[in-house]
Amino acid sequence: MRIPFDRGARRDATVAVAIAVIVACAAGTAYAAPLGSMTLTAAPMVTVPLASGSFGPNDSLASAFGAAVGLEYALPARVPLALRLTGAYSAGGFLPVDGVEVDGTLTELTVLAGAGTGMPLSSALSLRGFADGGLAMGRLNSGDGVLYGSARAGAGLDLRLSEALAMRLDASWTYMFGLYGGFNATLGLNYALPVAGNAGTIEFASADVGAVFPVLRSYYDDNAVGSARVVNAGNRTLTGLKVSFVVPQYMDAPKECAVIERLAPGESVEVPLYGLFNDRILGVTEATKASAEIRVEPSSGRAQSKTVTVVVYDRNALTWDDDRHAAAFVSSKDPWVLDLSGNIAAAVKDSRNPEIPENLQSAIAFHEGLRAYGIGYALSPNRPFATGAVDAGAVDSLKFPRQTLGYRAGDCADLSVLYASFFEAAGIRTAFITVPGHIFMAFDSGLSRAEAAARAMDERELVVVDGRVWIPIETTLRSAGFVEAWRAAAAQWREARLGDVAGFYPVHESWEEFAPVGLPADGSSVTPPAASAVRAGFESELAKVVALELKARLARLGARPSSGAARFLNERGVLYARYGKYDDAERDLAAALKEQYAPAAINLGNVALLRGDYKAAYDRFSQASKQDPENARIIVSLARAAAALGRSDEVAGLLERVRAIDPATADRYASLADAQSVTGRAAQAGKEETIWF
Repeated sequence: MRIPFDRGARRDATVAVAIAVIVACAAGTAYAAPLGSMTLTAAPMVTVPLASGSFGPNDSLASAFGAAVGLEYALPARVPLALRLTGAYSAGGFLPVDGVEVDGTLTELTVLAGAGTGMPLSSALSLRGFADGGLAMGRLNSGDGVLYGSARAGAGLDLRLSEALAMRLDASWTYMFGLYGGFNATLGLNYALPVAGNAGTIEFASADVGAVFPVLRSYYDDNAVGSARVVNAGNRTLTGLKVSFVVPQYMDAPKECAVIERLAPGESVEVPLYGLFNDRILGVTEATKASAEIRVEPSSGRAQSKTVTVVVYDRNALTWDDDRHAAAFVSSKDPWVLDLSGNIAAAVKDSRNPEIPENLQSAIAFHEGLRAYGIGYALSPNRPFATGAVDAGAVDSLKFPRQTLGYRAGDCADLSVLYASFFEAAGIRTAFITVPGHIFMAFDSGLSRAEAAARAMDERELVVVDGRVWIPIETTLRSAGFVEAWRAAAAQWREARLGDVAGFYPVHESWEEFAPVGLPADGSSVTPPAASAVRAGFESELAKVVALELKARLARLGARPSSGAARFLNERGVLYARYGKYDDAERDLAAALKEQYAPAAINLGNVALLRGDYKAAYDRFSQASKQDPENARIIVSLARAAAALGRSDEVAGLLERVRAIDPATADRYASLADAQSVTGRAAQAGKEETIWF
């Protein structure tokens, strides 16, 4: 029996070539396999014969089944092409003719050679195109074999299961010249054969590590200190490359900078380099050079490393390309800062005015305390802040607070850092303010904009940001008192704001990127200034602040009316009392009481309590309580006086009366009954907020 050749099949040879070219061009520009690699494919195969001319069903041949084995070699040159060699065997029967079964089997042994190209669709999936041509030997049953030409063109998908193994699906249009055309499909596995030589070579195209500033040692943990470009110079894809960076002299362990999941042959990746530096770097007092290692380690294969030289500046060095760098020097936990700020606060404890905001009084204490300590102003012998403002890349030298205290002098940046450290040690938030060529600081007053307005504070002397009120201080005015330093800083802020050249950098927000760094403890200690000198300066400046604020509030209150002045006199008397002007307060309150203004009597009791005349206060509150027995606020005032007199049983009874009227108020003042001694109860009564009427 002869093999039934199809005379029209030859016409389609040119169609096969055309399809092969189109598929190859559409497939992309980079073959999916690594350059220079050899892969082996094995797959079962099915062929569906079709009529060559009409592409309709073949009337003679049934579908054939078999298997195919192939080799591919990806050219090592940067050409998107792989050479292919495929062998296949298939067997298929014949279709019935006019309802009559046709015995026999057509077996075909095919050997094809060709080329393919492809492109990746994702890290695991790639698209391929190919075209092959060669010879086939067909045999009917045990008859003689017949040679004829064969060609095919098609496309396929590779799904990578591992670095060496992939699942491969191919579909192609196959031509058996003179016999039939048909559709061919295979689904099998593709295995990458091991490659000798430079299969996994890693090279560094570049390595650029900038200068390291010790004060920013924590910053480099999340922000690059340099970069390196890693190249796969081998002929197979590398996976799981871990890139690390270490400066052994100043790092406890290498810092893992990146994991490159996949790096194809010839591909390169720019990797940022990070470093977590230890405390030893803070011991660098002169700029020095150190060796650093960049290491790349693939999941399999040999690691590669590169040694580079790093410039490490001294611990005081910084640049002003970002003014927030100064925040890293703010050391609120430095032993000298804690010791000295605590001593200053203790020296003025009994001189505070209850009406002035606590943060403002702490500011007065710190400014006057540092003046008493002898801190002076001196330009930096290296590069002042003004130079850094002009040249952001210039390396400046900034002192840590302990160094400024030790030298007893500093420039504007040194003093601003010192002040900020004192305030932060006391739990008061700070900010740096920059104007052209200069830096100073501000502290959070603890007041909102509305609260400052209620106190008649002049907003021109304040820095208002997001509804919060900050008070600036010109730290370089060492011979001036606090009020003058405040006004000088406010004037600079106003002028710079008009020119839109002022910078405002809250320290806590800056710490989020530039964490604070302190000098290692060395066992040294600081000698605080005389408490009397601190107290004298504090009381003098506090008196100025009281006078300014009281004057503004009295001006807002206005002049005494010609008639019905009792209410006015009571309000002014309370205002005097709040600021500790007790003689003036008693004068106005007594005048209001003469006009039968009942609240004035209670407020006179408050003044007596503030003066320490507890008996007179008790009598005033007791009389008022008899006249208005359901007024919880009067009963609380009476309880305060009773507590100061040591009448604990009476205090408990009075607080029970308050609870029956107003439980919330009773809870607020429950501590009046807690003190165990007469002295303790008197102290507790003094701490409670005065209730003015």
